[in-house]
Amino acid sequence: MQTQSLHRQACCHPLLVLLIALLLLAWVPALHAHASLVASKPDSGTILAQSPRTASLSFNESVSPLLMTLIRPDGSSEELGDVLMQDQRLELALPPMETEGTYGLSWRVISADGHPVGGTLTFAIGTPSANLMDSTRSNPVRNGLIWLARLLGYLGLFTGIGWVVYRALTSTSNQTSAQQSRLAPRMLALGAIALLLNLGLVGVDALDLPLSALFGTTAWKTAVSTSMGVAVLLGWVALACAALSWQARSPTSQKWLAALALTLLGASLASSGHASTADPACLSRLSVWLHVVALALWMGSFLPLAYALEQAQESRLLTLFSRWIPAILLVLILSGAALIYVQFDQLASLWESRYGQVLSAKLILVLLLLALGAYNRYRLTQAVLQQRSNARQALRRVVRLEYVLVVLILAVAALWRFTPPPRALAQLVSPTISSHIHTEAVRADLLYIPATAQRPAILTVSLYEPDFSPLKAQEVEVIFSNPQAGVESITFPAKLTRQDQWEVSNVELPHLASWDIRIQVLISDFERIHLDSTLDLQAN
Repeated sequence: MQTQSLHRQACCHPLLVLLIALLLLAWVPALHAHASLVASKPDSGTILAQSPRTASLSFNESVSPLLMTLIRPDGSSEELGDVLMQDQRLELALPPMETEGTYGLSWRVISADGHPVGGTLTFAIGTPSANLMDSTRSNPVRNGLIWLARLLGYLGLFTGIGWVVYRALTSTSNQTSAQQSRLAPRMLALGAIALLLNLGLVGVDALDLPLSALFGTTAWKTAVSTSMGVAVLLGWVALACAALSWQARSPTSQKWLAALALTLLGASLASSGHASTADPACLSRLSVWLHVVALALWMGSFLPLAYALEQAQESRLLTLFSRWIPAILLVLILSGAALIYVQFDQLASLWESRYGQVLSAKLILVLLLLALGAYNRYRLTQAVLQQRSNARQALRRVVRLEYVLVVLILAVAALWRFTPPPRALAQLVSPTISSHIHTEAVRADLLYIPATAQRPAILTVSLYEPDFSPLKAQEVEVIFSNPQAGVESITFPAKLTRQDQWEVSNVELPHLASWDIRIQVLISDFERIHLDSTLDLQAN
């Protein structure tokens, strides 16, 4: 009876961990695509006869303003503080601009996925200036520190938590060497410190501040308010669970805490970043979670295995790793393929975009790591288990080489912080799209003209009676929505351009493949008509 009870308990453990993982994934806030500027007033590069009183910046998703600066023709700058947010548009009040020449409006916002985005649009009053200073040059020292913090964070999280998991699974707490007892907790501490540094650097980068701002409060307050704040919090809890597992005496407590640490690690990296924001968000976050868990189980095995080989205690760990690595790699490959699918708009982006080039470099290193792993599993593992001479030393050397490749892979992956994925850079270029709505009370013809570099998108709505005579209406509103993508309703008032045609001349929408459209027609104070349709932006 006791054996059956223990068996039922063992079966419940993975089910409970899976339930916790699903709950965490459901809790992670929904994020959208990487923000980009889609329209502005005045348009960049225009020449104006008079100075504008206001400016507007329209984005493909909701953003939060961080820093707005007006650069005058003489190179002086003035920070703008009066910013009004409307949907995906920022409205700014501009100061008087009496001098002729070229002006620059430098903007810096933070997108829904927690990444700062910046740029400068230029416009001239009267005669353009000969040159304009670029106020948004990248900071190589700051970027280098961001890359290093990412790399150290990956090493501490994957190596430290992976080590804890394998120690719990093999129950080697009584056989852990003094060197292992020191190094594994140090890897966890490295991950915690790197997470803290990453959080501060998000604020510094978002506000375009010097590194000395890390010793103030402004950058930290900004960083905590982004999705990176959630990611760091989950990461710290994961590291705390791993540390408690390392110190626990009971094998059961070790396993439970290690499983929770691994689950929270996946949730941490799935809560922020490029990969977690791709549409559909549920698939992206689940793929990131699975990818991270598989990476921790794969990459986190190398250091504990190397130390076990030195002390002739490798039998149990080597057998466990050899048995489970095919399933781990299968999850890793499938989740990686899903992330590639949602991140890339076309095959050519694999070598034409910087994001694709980073991915290609990473895949080459992963293939080398897989080749070494195959050599270990099919040639050296059996030799070590059979206690052949020099087999242990050969395997230890290869395992160390594998860990060097792991460091290189993570170093390359950290470069993705500076390379938006192709799906975030792709612009929707569609032909004119038409749609027809026919009800018993009214007929409607919709014509959508996509945006160009010179103008925003335009939607015209022609309304008719059932006998095709023009429908007389007092007001018309067009409401765009996409519940599947988590986009709230966006309402545009239409203007009457002729007897039967209404026009929305400034349609500013996030870049999604399709939209649900509701046309609200006010016939009189007592009569209102609703017309529903779908606008497919991928239609030919």
